[in-house]
Amino acid sequence: MAMATISDNTQLISIFGFPTYNNFDEPRPFTNEPATLIGFTTSFLALSWIFVSLRVFVRLRVVRLPGWDDLFVSLYLVFTSLASVVFLLTIKYGAGRHFLLLTVGDVRKYFVLFYVLNISLNLAATFIKLSLLFQFIRMFDKGTWAHRLSVVGIVLVTLWGVAFTVLSIFPCTVISDSWNILSRDSRCWGYASQNPDMFTATLVSHNTLNTFFDLYITLIPFQLYFQPGVALRTRLGLMVLLLMGATVVTLSVWRVHETIYHKAGWLPTRDPTWYGPKSILLMVLEVNTASICASVPIFWPILRPYLGAIFVTREFSVKTETRESSSSHSREDSETGMNSYYKDSLVMDWVDPLGSTFGGLIQGGKSNEKDTAKKSMWHRH
Repeated sequence: MAMATISDNTQLISIFGFPTYNNFDEPRPFTNEPATLIGFTTSFLALSWIFVSLRVFVRLRVVRLPGWDDLFVSLYLVFTSLASVVFLLTIKYGAGRHFLLLTVGDVRKYFVLFYVLNISLNLAATFIKLSLLFQFIRMFDKGTWAHRLSVVGIVLVTLWGVAFTVLSIFPCTVISDSWNILSRDSRCWGYASQNPDMFTATLVSHNTLNTFFDLYITLIPFQLYFQPGVALRTRLGLMVLLLMGATVVTLSVWRVHETIYHKAGWLPTRDPTWYGPKSILLMVLEVNTASICASVPIFWPILRPYLGAIFVTREFSVKTETRESSSSHSREDSETGMNSYYKDSLVMDWVDPLGSTFGGLIQGGKSNEKDTAKKSMWHRH
């Protein structure tokens, strides 16, 4: 497409200036295709709804032990849904197409949607991190390093979330100036700044801190891996958790790279609707993946018996259990650093995501040695 093509849209050029680089001949990225944006966004949002709903159901209806982590994951679900819907709407008004080939009306609507999208993504990212950290608070005993790191993480994530959410809500002295491209003498900063360096610095700082917190949260439970006496199944379970967290971190690092590489849509020329969709899509996928990682360990103990029934058709199990006293659990918990609030082993199985899910992580691999009263016999008809 020739550079002369954009000369017809003189109004946008008069507002934003003539491009310094001709990027109209660039091949359309895979992530700019409407089918790609719609497919990935809707699929991951649906998965997030399924996994989070199962998690909340277990906490509210099965064990009836809801906590702050469940509240924050529910808030996350509200704002990630809003962000996903708004992101899909941006496709109609320019996402994936060249900025200067849009109409003035489309550009204004795109900026309105970006304003709502930015607020929603900031809140969704904050809430899913707080949910994970409050989940760790329930798992680890006070005084342990894991508990302390979780408390510090809650403080830091809250400050980070509040700061960037305020910046996204109030990007200009007059909020409407952030999408009113015809306004004159508007005073904007951060996410609405017309200075490419300030705009890029805002996004890069948010994305970099986001990556740091993702890595920070992933490593907190992994410290159990290095405790002495941890069983092999426990270590394998922790490796699964680490791999799940590494997926989130990878998406986050990828987004930082994309933001810096294209200078948040200003490099090699200002074209936010052309260079921006990939970064936004990565953010949407990241928070949805984090919600899946946070939810699977909570409801897996309920799902596991039904999965076993699918493959075992001619066997039955006779199982007897002796429930240990609270005093014995207290001694054991003090050894592993896990939260002694849950005195009953059956309750712990349903509440603690590192418990029965991965072969007894909550016991640090010691439950298999101490729970000698459990017996199971399998018979064939």
